[in-house]
Amino acid sequence: MLFEPPTTLNTVVTGQVCCGDRYLSAILCDHPNIFCHSVLLDPDDAVRRYYHEDYFGDAGNTPDWLVEGHISGEQYLTNKIFDNPLKSEEVIGVSVLYPHLYARDMWDYFSEWCRVGDFCVIHLKRNPVACFASLKMWESSGNDLTPLSATKFDRGYTDVVGHPSMLPAGFFKTVSPVHLDLDELYEFVRIHLAADIKVATMCEDRLEISYEELMLNFSSVCPHLFSFLGCEAISQRAMKHWDSVLRLKVSGLYLRDVVSNWYSVCAEAPLDVRPWFDPEAI
Repeated sequence: MLFEPPTTLNTVVTGQVCCGDRYLSAILCDHPNIFCHSVLLDPDDAVRRYYHEDYFGDAGNTPDWLVEGHISGEQYLTNKIFDNPLKSEEVIGVSVLYPHLYARDMWDYFSEWCRVGDFCVIHLKRNPVACFASLKMWESSGNDLTPLSATKFDRGYTDVVGHPSMLPAGFFKTVSPVHLDLDELYEFVRIHLAADIKVATMCEDRLEISYEELMLNFSSVCPHLFSFLGCEAISQRAMKHWDSVLRLKVSGLYLRDVVSNWYSVCAEAPLDVRPWFDPEAI
């Protein structure tokens, strides 16, 4: 009898900045048969190296991570990440957010992977206004610091897409109101909506999860998530842990309280983006 090597399901977790992908990646890594890489395509070389070495180990003087000018994002994912589990994981995921897709123009690349098979997409969807406000809160909090070295990060460090480096640490203790630039916000929303459409046409084999479902009702999301990936769900204990962690993350935060010019933001919103400023859509 011929030996058939185990197949690996490759998956991309995508969505806007601050869509919850950092938490979803950590949840997936809690499963013994899954590993989900985080921000391997980040614009910052130190961030890319850090998350690469977090899984593959110290690269030393050999640029084994994604080094600009040395290897393209497509080559890196194809040759190093996809179908390359170090511990025989059945699912290998990688977080590739909208800014990474646009910056590296990877839409056609992922569409091709979808056509080949053994590939799927987990699409995290969050109101773009909330994503933008969350990003600005992280920037104003001083958490977007520079790593201490290429491979070691300070506990207070957050990557450039606004995620805490330590989980579940890094929750807001106090929130100082932020002032949003209207033109920047409206442009952000338009780019977000265009990316939503492009992801929908990029891959039919995708699971859509709303930010609200993930953060406030994870116990219901969990079975669908792991069934989609062809794996048994994580333990009840782990599921309850993440359910409480995620609920704590979003408790008591309302945009009208953290955006100092919230009412002018809503009142001046152009018609094409105004529906996303409706209180029921936030």
